[in-house]
Amino acid sequence: MFTEHASLQQSGFLFRVVDIRHPIQAEFVYSGWWFRQTIDLAGLRVWSRISWLAIEKQADFELPLSLDASRSQGRVEIDFSRGLRIRRFRIWIAGELIYDEIR
Repeated sequence: MFTEHASLQQSGFLFRVVDIRHPIQAEFVYSGWWFRQTIDLAGLRVWSRISWLAIEKQADFELPLSLDASRSQGRVEIDFSRGLRIRRFRIWIAGELIYDEIR
């Protein structure tokens, strides 16, 4: 697990809470429950999709103005194993890999 700029706070089936310390300071929450995928940063929804037919493996979003004046781009990449278990979970902010979890 690469966690120089972030640390895992909580994990579960289709769920992650990551504390980000650099380049922003925020709690990152990913949830894939109830046929809906969401990403929240510091309590603000930055991305969501309905996943009735297929679950997204990549999500691109903009950082909220309250966290980053330049509105940098963020990305989440998720690899799933059998039964939709998260095998790899990566968070990118402004082109920099800040969190990389491999199970």
